Amino acid sequence: MKLRNHLLLNVFLLLSVLVVLVPFIWMLTVSLSPSSDPFRRVAFLITTSFSLEGYLQVFQQAPLARWFMNSVLLTSVLTAGQLMLGVLAAYAFARYRFRGRETLFFFVLCTMMIPPQAIMLPVYLVVNSFDWVNSYKGVIIPHIASAYAIFVLRQFFMAIPRELEEASRVDGCHSVQTLYHIYLRASVPTLFGVGLIQFVNNWNDYYWPFLILNDEMKMTLSVAIVQFRNDSYIEWVPTMASATLSVLPVIGIYVLAQRYFTESSLQSGIK
Repeated sequence: MKLRNHLLLNVFLLLSVLVVLVPFIWMLTVSLSPSSDPFRRVAFLITTSFSLEGYLQVFQQAPLARWFMNSVLLTSVLTAGQLMLGVLAAYAFARYRFRGRETLFFFVLCTMMIPPQAIMLPVYLVVNSFDWVNSYKGVIIPHIASAYAIFVLRQFFMAIPRELEEASRVDGCHSVQTLYHIYLRASVPTLFGVGLIQFVNNWNDYYWPFLILNDEMKMTLSVAIVQFRNDSYIEWVPTMASATLSVLPVIGIYVLAQRYFTESSLQSGIK
């Protein structure tokens, strides 16, 4: 009975992995297909012939290097800002007592439950009033604070014994020194994990940069993918080639930082 349950579990996990991988395999297959007939296959997801013309078209017809640097710049600045504000807010929620703390934290959590599309229009109107449309400020500043980062870091900070903080106070540390020597040094894996999740989310963000940026030279990779189309036709091969190239940096970063991501999930109590 135990062997059968173990076998069923393995089968279920294998099917789950296949379901997750199918879109990526399809994307890679189409990107390696000839433009004349990208959907011809001998079997499901297997192309009859391979071609690199989609990738050549992307490199020759699009400012791919500029789009890549735009994505790196925006994602790095936004992720760094979210971590910095997340650390400060989490420290305040975890260790300071002030009136309305729980209510304020409740509203922070509520922002995680609101779909970003629901508030996109009012946020856009605010950004437009500051004349930040088609600028990097308009992309970064409205999302510089992350409720997810605040929540996870607060949970980790609350698990750190108060005796360590009191000992640092006795040694003459002020609040900033205590935050650095006690909390930040102990939360390196958590910071890596949260930073990884935020980096991936910011790198893959499509709707907000697409709404704000209309200059082709300011676009990010996720937005620039849709450039290989017109009103009546989508060039599937270069589009999937662009999508494949945009996914590769994220996969590489995740592989390198996977250990920190796992440790942060365990330490923060998120299963």
